[in-house]
Amino acid sequence: MRPILLALLAWATSLGVAAPLEHSRRQSCANGPTSRNCWGDFSIDDDVTYTWPDTGVTRSYSFDVGLATLAPDGVEKAMMVVNGQYPGPTIEANWGDNIQVEVCNNLPENGTSIHFHGVRHLNTNHADGAISQTECPIAPGDCHTYRFKATQYGSSWYHSHYSLQYGDGLLGPMVIRGPTTANWDIDLGPLLITDHYHESVFDLADEPLTSLIGIPPVAVNGLMNGKNKYLTGTGSRAEFTFTPGKKHLLRLVNTGSEMIFRFAVDQHRMTVVAMDFIPIQPYETDTLLIAIGQRYDVIIEADQSPDIAYWARGVPMTTCFAINLMSADIRAVVRYESDTPVTGDPTSTSWLMLDTCADEDLSNLVPYISHSVGPSSLTENFNAVLLPSQGDNYAVRWRVGGSEPYRPPKNNPVVKQVIDTAAVNLTANFNPIDLTSLAPSSWVYLIVESLAPLPHPLHLHGHDTYVLARGTGPYVELLTSLNLESPPRRDTFNLPQSGYVVLAFQTDNPGSWLLHCHIQWHIHQGFALTLVEGSPSSIEGVYGSGEDAEMRRVCQNWGLSGLEGTD
Repeated sequence: MRPILLALLAWATSLGVAAPLEHSRRQSCANGPTSRNCWGDFSIDDDVTYTWPDTGVTRSYSFDVGLATLAPDGVEKAMMVVNGQYPGPTIEANWGDNIQVEVCNNLPENGTSIHFHGVRHLNTNHADGAISQTECPIAPGDCHTYRFKATQYGSSWYHSHYSLQYGDGLLGPMVIRGPTTANWDIDLGPLLITDHYHESVFDLADEPLTSLIGIPPVAVNGLMNGKNKYLTGTGSRAEFTFTPGKKHLLRLVNTGSEMIFRFAVDQHRMTVVAMDFIPIQPYETDTLLIAIGQRYDVIIEADQSPDIAYWARGVPMTTCFAINLMSADIRAVVRYESDTPVTGDPTSTSWLMLDTCADEDLSNLVPYISHSVGPSSLTENFNAVLLPSQGDNYAVRWRVGGSEPYRPPKNNPVVKQVIDTAAVNLTANFNPIDLTSLAPSSWVYLIVESLAPLPHPLHLHGHDTYVLARGTGPYVELLTSLNLESPPRRDTFNLPQSGYVVLAFQTDNPGSWLLHCHIQWHIHQGFALTLVEGSPSSIEGVYGSGEDAEMRRVCQNWGLSGLEGTD
């Protein structure tokens, strides 16, 4: 990197801001099958924390959220969906594009929102879609538009952040194209893997709340790109086509409610090139563990016989105390392109699919661009416990650090309160952590631990989070070595069964951000924290007059709906 770029980077970092870098003197390099590291005047060597293109292009989408009766596995189910389809339409953009999504709520008795999972939303906290944090729900009959810039690239998904709606289908894939750390020929697009329930998740959600030990509902099936067969013989499989001798990019996303999956394509090895929105040093593997909300971009070479078809498998990890009735049969089909294509079911041989309640080994998850983590300005330790509920009809609720589970009102979001009072005076049911007194770009360490024999895929909005340590048993500071040099960084990370995870992030993105478990039943039971970051004046500046007025309009219409007390 040229000295002037280093100086600009240091200047931007010192101020706690990120800014596009000057690229006018670089030699342009076209992205292609033998140059996937290139991206015009940019490349894989550019750090998305500080730099991105400004294409001037706006990708616009219109989402109608409503009810539909669909049959993903051949069994009909009432679902909540976008534009009448499941999964919803793919949001596609290039690195540096502007994205604009208008969401109109046609649900008769529910509010809604859309969260763009893993998007940093640098200085666009208003587009995060987190109910009670950045907005009130969009009322039935109302519309709201989200606007943000694609400062990152890679694969992800969008989903409702209203109660349990995404478990009933309100989600879809998102692809932001950019450079890659290894070459490939054909982009096969997203592969969404999820558990599936024939009953509404709203009807099932009370089960873990009324059980004294929080036992989750039993999933009846799993889906790949919204399809699978069922025990009754109904349904169909998703299919992918490999071109012999070519390398295929596949974008894996776990959009489930409960399950950690182990993914593999029979007899084909994978090269992993990205985790969440972070490019990584490529590594090879036969199988890949994917927790809820996590994404991996993998490259698979079509180097096997074209004379048979192959299973792509998503196997739930039942050692995580999550049961799926179709654990052995959540599959898609891979066929080779041929003048005489193979028909019928695959006859391929599976890799060894170990049932382990774990995450990918941290030693494999090495960011392509390394960062060093500075000393902590604040360290918070949170213990996640399942305790008897108080003040409602449920048996148990999750508590994370605070005196109450996370169950805030929907009609008075955090940012509205902060802007109105120029302070953080939140009630205990927001489970708030006030970071507003910290200087910009201060380092915050979070230690989350739980002795419960359940994993927790944690997701922090608005940041790529550094995973400094992870282990089983209680966290003991003197016995725990923190990785401060090029640790894995991602937006969704796993708290192990009966274990701990140590996280770090910088206070470089003013707003209110949610940290929560992505198991639907757990966040519904209160497993979440509110992190308020940046001074109140900087948060007000992010919203400005236009977004502030829009937030208040949406909240006013939500108040008029009379649905505040509904789930």
